[in-house]
Amino acid sequence: MLTTALAAIAAFEVVFFSKHDKTLFGFVKILWVQFLFKHRIYNIWLCSKLHHCTFTTMKSDQFPFNLPSPLEKLHLPGRDLWIKRDDLIHPIVSGNKWRKLKGFFQILVPGEPITTFGGAYSNHLPAAAFAAKHFGHPIIGVVRGEELNARSNGLLAYCQSQGMALEFISRSAFKFLREQGWTGYRGRILPEGGAGPHALEGCGEIWRELADEPDHLVLASGTCATVSGILAAMPPHCKTQVHAVSAVKGALKEHTAVQQQASAKHITLHWEDEIHFGGFGKWSPSLLEEDKKFEKSTGIPLDPNYNGKVWAYLQRTSLEGKVVWIHTGGVRF
Repeated sequence: MLTTALAAIAAFEVVFFSKHDKTLFGFVKILWVQFLFKHRIYNIWLCSKLHHCTFTTMKSDQFPFNLPSPLEKLHLPGRDLWIKRDDLIHPIVSGNKWRKLKGFFQILVPGEPITTFGGAYSNHLPAAAFAAKHFGHPIIGVVRGEELNARSNGLLAYCQSQGMALEFISRSAFKFLREQGWTGYRGRILPEGGAGPHALEGCGEIWRELADEPDHLVLASGTCATVSGILAAMPPHCKTQVHAVSAVKGALKEHTAVQQQASAKHITLHWEDEIHFGGFGKWSPSLLEEDKKFEKSTGIPLDPNYNGKVWAYLQRTSLEGKVVWIHTGGVRF
């Protein structure tokens, strides 16, 4: 059913978002597709506050659908807050996931098998599953947690529906794989979170798409690939202060790496490690409630694992000057 729904989405985009339908397009503010699967309601968010001047019309068999991603002003009292809508790039390969995967799929030979890695609530796994199917590559997803299966949540069910073969291993074995550089698997290795040199270059495009340098740049962090790519693209002595909100508890290795990178270029980096709500894949009822309030007032949905935590950080922090929040996407099943 999920595959059918996604096919309907692509058809809808081609028919209704043609460059010849500017009048109709101007009336479209937000669209949700809701469907019932195993007694649960799943929502796929398609678009919000799009404008024909920033929307790139694509064929139904192409993605991403919307680049460069638009920069929107959030009309909140007392704030000069802007949000770069990388979440609009694609419903599944959203935000930084396409930025990371673009270069990786360009270096593959036709039909080359892939093995990738992630947690049960990883946005990377469904993005990689969709992209692998689209480009015709068999893919294995190695999942952290031997007690899990393909029916544990909607993200894993979606990965399997796209043809990803799931392998579940213990957390200790997953940690060992990470420390050993993801060795021992066949095919081309796509590291956890889509990290790698291709990811740094792709994420650097986020910075290059900004017309000017804001006073503050705020974004969520998991493996730090997005933060690192942006820092690599920023000029030395840049005035913009970078705020990385870690969705992972105790990510000391990642923190150290990006702090050294920022210091080498004389860029101010603030690493926020106190708003992870217990760690990756964890959140609280209060966080979910605040995310709903934000969506109701702005029309912009937030996933609780990454961007919901960024919003919690921004609510608790007073930042002077122009603030740009990089909405890194996140699929909500």
